[in-house]
Amino acid sequence: MGIFLTAPARTDQLPKKGMYKLTDNELYLDDDGSIYLAWRNFQTDNYTWIKSNNWDIRCSHGHDIGCKYHQIVQVKLSIAQLKFKGYLRQSKGRWICENIPAKYLKVIDVSGHVINNLFYRMLKSADCPVTPKYIQYGYRVGVAFNINWFLTGKKKIDLNKIYDEDWNKE
Repeated sequence: MGIFLTAPARTDQLPKKGMYKLTDNELYLDDDGSIYLAWRNFQTDNYTWIKSNNWDIRCSHGHDIGCKYHQIVQVKLSIAQLKFKGYLRQSKGRWICENIPAKYLKVIDVSGHVINNLFYRMLKSADCPVTPKYIQYGYRVGVAFNINWFLTGKKKIDLNKIYDEDWNKE
C-alpha cells in the first residue's frame, strides 16, 4: 500500500475565497513504487470532497494537480536517493521535501480515470485522520462525475517553473 513520505500539509490562505497554496512540497509513494510530487506554491481548494476538507488534504493536492493539468509529476529518484541528496529530510520531527531539481522529475500525462484512481489510493494511505472505508469508496465514486475535467488540461506543467509563485497563480 502507498504512503505519504512527507508530513501533513501546511497551506497558506490566499485572498481568493476558498483557495490556498502549498507551503511545502509533498511526496506520495504509490503502490507500484512511483513517487509523485505536489509542489510548494501550487494553488488548491484543499477539497477532498465537494466543499469539504474533512479528511487528509494531501490527497486533494495530488488529485487537483492531475485535474488541472491532466498531468502529474513523478520523481525519478528513490527514497534513499532523495534522503542522500538532502531533498527528503527530517526537521523538527517532520519529514519535509526540499525543492527537487527538474532533472530529477518527469511529467506524466494522465486520464481522468487514472488520476481518480490515484486519489483513491491516496485516500487509502491517508492517516490524519484515518479515512473510513465508506468515505474512500464514496469519494472515489464522486470524483468520477467531475465534469470540470473537460474544461481543464490546457495549461501544461513546466518543470522549470513549478516552484515559481507567479507561474502557479490561478
